[in-house]
Amino acid sequence: MLSANPECGGVRFVWNPPPFHGNIYRIKYQNELLYFAGSSNFSKRGLFENLEFTCKITDLPTINQTEAYINWLLTDNISVNFDKCESFPIVKSVKANRKKINFLKVETKPIINSTIPYLDISLARVDRQQRSNLNAFFGKGRWNRKTGIVIPRDWFEVEIIVDVATTKNPIYPKGDFIAYTDDDLVFPCRTQGDYHKNFRSRDDLKILGHWIKGKLQQKGVLELFEPVTSQTLEEYGKNYIRMYKLSNYDYYLEF
Repeated sequence: MLSANPECGGVRFVWNPPPFHGNIYRIKYQNELLYFAGSSNFSKRGLFENLEFTCKITDLPTINQTEAYINWLLTDNISVNFDKCESFPIVKSVKANRKKINFLKVETKPIINSTIPYLDISLARVDRQQRSNLNAFFGKGRWNRKTGIVIPRDWFEVEIIVDVATTKNPIYPKGDFIAYTDDDLVFPCRTQGDYHKNFRSRDDLKILGHWIKGKLQQKGVLELFEPVTSQTLEEYGKNYIRMYKLSNYDYYLEF
């Protein structure tokens, strides 16, 4: 469905429900406080797939509500500015935990050429997976039935849900396999669940996450505890993992 606004001469794609990306901004300009709601990401997803807009807040009641909400968020019992933190144990814990991941280095790098079959595992749905897949950290934690305690997920924990069309490709791995990466690492992986659609690192879900998010961090497009979005992948330059089949149990991953 197309929606056109004659007053602004624009046309946008509309469907229900569209993913909405919203923020609140308070900007001080020439001793005046200005308030805006929404967001405007000038990317492929921002322009054509998400519901993106920015609206200046002008009516006084909404301005007062916005100001009160922002001030509430910034109170010390709700949030703490990084500048006021002498230490951040959670960040230190995650950084220390990352050092415990021991990747094996490839002794003999696989030779990849045009004769080796491959498929692409799409990550393009990441904006619709804000609490799963690459963003499992923001979803529900693990509930221990015996203790009733919910344990938060690690930021590096990922489990990619592959679309059914890709899982039906005869190249797609079924069960356990060894992954060799384009940066000379090797680690065990597994596909499981219906249609083997759950793609994960075996034994430790953080291993695959370290590889993917580590690359995003090295490129400078992702910071610790940030969600992975379509804009993250666009800035990285790739929104898929290419998987070459070396044998029934060996695959080469590019990202």
